[in-house]
Amino acid sequence: MMSDLGFFKELISLDYTILIWLGYPLSLLEFLGTTSGLVCVYLASRNHILTWPIGIFNSICFFFLFFQIQLYSDMLLQIYFFGSSIYGWILWRKRTGSFTQIVSLGTKKNLLVILLIIVGTLSLGSFTKHLPLWFPSLFLKPPDYLYWDAFTTVASIIANFLLAQRKLESWFLWVSVDVVCIALYSLKNIPFVTIEYVIFLLIAFYGCLHWYREFRENQKTTNVSIR
Repeated sequence: MMSDLGFFKELISLDYTILIWLGYPLSLLEFLGTTSGLVCVYLASRNHILTWPIGIFNSICFFFLFFQIQLYSDMLLQIYFFGSSIYGWILWRKRTGSFTQIVSLGTKKNLLVILLIIVGTLSLGSFTKHLPLWFPSLFLKPPDYLYWDAFTTVASIIANFLLAQRKLESWFLWVSVDVVCIALYSLKNIPFVTIEYVIFLLIAFYGCLHWYREFRENQKTTNVSIR
């Protein structure tokens, strides 16, 4: 049992290298996290239900990855992603004809979303700042890029919830998250994940376009049926 646990800890370590990529030692954990993440986001942009089970696997990989590079807000985010992926999977399997419609939040709710992101970012940043003080044996180093990390976490939580609810604005939030993550992960010297988020950004733009077109088509169909 102990040997199995030791082997598992070795596999999820960022020191467990599977190849050298342009001089960069790519770990198995980073490879699995990035590839599953790319598949997950692409399937979401295509409105495909398999995005959720793949998202569960992705959140497990990134939980261990972010813990090892002291991005504690991102680490905690993966717990939410794990649960929300189960929620989204169940929700999309039970969807009815009316529930498949992509809808917009509207101005008032969008302003509320912005307020929630600001308050959530400040609150989470303050919380993670104290983790090394509260749990010094577990969190050996202070968090890096405190509030930027907190922003990507809070915005991702809201974006993922809106994605499960099929809200158009989810993809606009993902664009802003991806832009910040590209800068953040580049500074943390994890180039494979950085490149992944560049691709995420491109997919998010595609998601915006694809979902907006479907949203407009839904509006036209609704207007025709009303007439």
